[in-house]
Amino acid sequence: MSKISIAGLQLTGSNGDNVDLMIREIDAAMARFPWLDMIVAPELNACGTDAATAEAMPGLREERFCEVASRHGIWLVPGSMFESSEGLVYNTMPVINPDGEVIVRYRKQFPWAPYEQNTTPGTRSVVFDVPDVGRFGLSNCYDMWFPETLRSLSSAGAEVILHPSLTSTIDRGAEHCIVRASAAMHQCYFFDVNLGPTVGCGQSLIAGPGGEVVYAAGTGREIIPLKLDLDYVRDVRENGWQNLGQTLKSFRDSSIQFDVYGNGNSSEYLESLGPLAMPKRLTKP
Repeated sequence: MSKISIAGLQLTGSNGDNVDLMIREIDAAMARFPWLDMIVAPELNACGTDAATAEAMPGLREERFCEVASRHGIWLVPGSMFESSEGLVYNTMPVINPDGEVIVRYRKQFPWAPYEQNTTPGTRSVVFDVPDVGRFGLSNCYDMWFPETLRSLSSAGAEVILHPSLTSTIDRGAEHCIVRASAAMHQCYFFDVNLGPTVGCGQSLIAGPGGEVVYAAGTGREIIPLKLDLDYVRDVRENGWQNLGQTLKSFRDSSIQFDVYGNGNSSEYLESLGPLAMPKRLTKP
C-alpha cells in the first residue's frame, strides 16, 4: 500500500481559541469523507497568535485533539500551538496517530523574526512513518524559506512534507513559488495548508514531485481532500520526473563542500547585512 487520503482544513475564524471550531470541522470532514486517513490543519489556528496562550505539552488542548483522532481512527496534525517548556515558548506541531497517541512533536525552527516575538526556535528536524504508506516530514510556515530545513527532511527520506501555515501578507505569491519549487527540488508532495480569514489569507497549495499543482485553494474556508500515491514519488526519485533530473541522487553523489556551512551559517557578506531587527519608518511624522 502506498496511497493515503489526506484532507487539508483551510479554516476561518477569530484570532484566539478555536479548538471547538476545529473539532466541529474535523467531525464534519469525516462525516462527508469517511475514507480519509489523515487531516492537517493550519498553524496556530487552535490558540491564536498570542504567545501568552502557551500550554505545556501534553496538555488539555492537545488532549482534545488526541480524543478526536482516536474517535475517528485517523492521523491528525492539528496545526501548531504555542508550547510552554522550562520558561520558554515554542511554536509546536504535534502528530497524533489513529490510537490518539502523540508520536512526535515538531518545534518550528525559524519563527518569523522579527515579527514573531517571544518564540524560541526549535533545533531539530522531524520525520515520522505511517506504517505501510511512507515517510512524512514536518515544516511550519516560515521554515520553508530556509532550504536547509527541507533538505534535512528529504535526506531523511520524507516523501510528503506537511506544512501548516499562517500567512496573511502580500508575499503569499512568493510562497506559492517556494512550495512548487521545493516539491520539485526535493521530489516530494508538498502539502501546504494556510489559515483563512480573518487571520490568514488562505490560498493553500498542494504540489507534486514535479512541481505540478495538485490543488490550489481560494481565499475562504475549504476542506481539501486528496488521495496521494507515494509510489509516484518513489518513481520520480528513481527515474526523474518524466525521466528527467534525478536531483536527490545527484546531490548525494556530489563531492562539493559548500563553504558557508564550514563557518556556521555566516560569511563576511552576511555579517555586513547588520542585525536582525524590525524595519523602521522611512520618514518621521
